Amino acid sequence: MDPFSSTNISSYSSLHAGVSEVKFNEYSAGHDHIAKNIAGLMTAGHGIDSAEVQHWIGKHYEFVCQFWVPNRIAYKSLALTYTMDPAFKATYEAYEQGLALFIQRAINLWADHNLSDGAVADKNTARNSK
Repeated sequence: MDPFSSTNISSYSSLHAGVSEVKFNEYSAGHDHIAKNIAGLMTAGHGIDSAEVQHWIGKHYEFVCQFWVPNRIAYKSLALTYTMDPAFKATYEAYEQGLALFIQRAINLWADHNLSDGAVADKNTARNSK
């Protein structure tokens, strides 16, 4: 289940509220691009600590920062929902079996190396922390 899919009516309504169709499609395409790249790296045998995977987790963090700028604890908590929440898990598992856990672990590593537990002042501060 892709939370950005227009066929997922219950999630679609809340995610799409107040967002133009063009912007919504941009968000959806951005998420898809990131997830496909991470899935490809995972299936090619890259570990969560590979430079390539960590690069794409950085891209994932930038994507998240369009909506909310999490600190280390919050970003790792979001990653945990990817394995615990059935809708999030299904979204990532649709790309590749095992991707939800792979991304969660990769985010944990990235967050430990790039974020602090303090509040982030703004998006520029968050991006410069990487």
